[in-house]
Amino acid sequence: MKQLLIAFIALFTGIYATAQTPAVDYTVDEVGTDFITISFTPNADAAGYAFCLFEAGTAEQQFAMFGPWMGFQTMADMIKAWGITKNEPFQYTWTNQSPGKDYEIYVQCWDAAGTDAEMIIIPVTTASMGGDGEAVMSIEIGEFGGNEESGFYQWVVYTPNENVALHRDIIILKEAYESPEWGMDNLLEYLKQDNPYDPYWDQYGVDEAQWTVEPDTWYIACSIAKNANGEWGPLAMVEFQTPGNTAIDETVADKQVAGVRYYNLAGQEMQQANGLTIVVTTYTDGTTSTAKVMK
Repeated sequence: MKQLLIAFIALFTGIYATAQTPAVDYTVDEVGTDFITISFTPNADAAGYAFCLFEAGTAEQQFAMFGPWMGFQTMADMIKAWGITKNEPFQYTWTNQSPGKDYEIYVQCWDAAGTDAEMIIIPVTTASMGGDGEAVMSIEIGEFGGNEESGFYQWVVYTPNENVALHRDIIILKEAYESPEWGMDNLLEYLKQDNPYDPYWDQYGVDEAQWTVEPDTWYIACSIAKNANGEWGPLAMVEFQTPGNTAIDETVADKQVAGVRYYNLAGQEMQQANGLTIVVTTYTDGTTSTAKVMK
C-alpha cells in the first residue's frame, strides 16, 4: 500500500511538473530612431494574446483615467481592448515613434478557459538623434496664402543641424513678444517646458510648419533645440511681416464679430489668451475663423 501511494505521488508530481501555463516569448528584432519591431511566439497553452505600446510610465495612468469610464476592471482588460490580438506567432512594427524615448510594450495572454497569465512588460528605448556639439536651428520664411473665408496661413521651415536631437518651434506676435508678459526670458522658459498635450511640440528633423496668421501683421518665428546630451542650444529668431491686402481688409470690415473664445492645446476653454492659444472667432453672419497664436 505504501509503495502504491509513493508511485501515485510520483506519477502526479510528474504530470504536474510537465503542465504548462499560457506564455508568450518575444524577441526585440530591431529598434531605430522612430520604429520598434518585435516578434511574439505563444506557447501551446496560450489560446490568444494581446499587445499594446505605451510611453514608459503612462500605462497605469491611462488605466486610472479610462478604466472606470470604459469598464476595465484590470490592466489586462485594457490591454485586450486596446491592443492587437493574435493567437499565433506574429511580428509587428510600431512606426512614427519619438527618437531617444523610453517605451513599454504590455503583453497579456490567456488560456482556453479565458484565464489570464501574468502580464509581460517589455522595456524598449528608441535610438537617439543628434550629436554632442551645439544644437543650432535655422529658419526660413516660406509662402503666405489663404483667404478670408478659409483663413490665412504662413509656411515656416525650421531646419536642424547635425547635433539636434529634438527642437521646438513657434511663431509669436511681435507685439506680444515685446509686451511685459513675454520677452526673451519668458519665451525661453516657455519653449523649454514639456507640453504633453501638444503632439507637435517636440519636433525631429526638418519641420515644415503651416501657421494660422493674419495679413499685414508682424510675427517672430522662434526655434530652440537640444543635442543628444540634453543641452539646449541658442534661440533662433526671425522677424517677418505677412503681406497686406486692401480687398481683404474691406472684407473684414464688412463682417461683425459676434464673439471670441479661447482654448489651450488640451481643448480647455480659457477666459483670455495665454501662451500658445487657439482663438475661435464667430461672426454675425454665422461664419467662424480659427487661429493658433502666441499671446
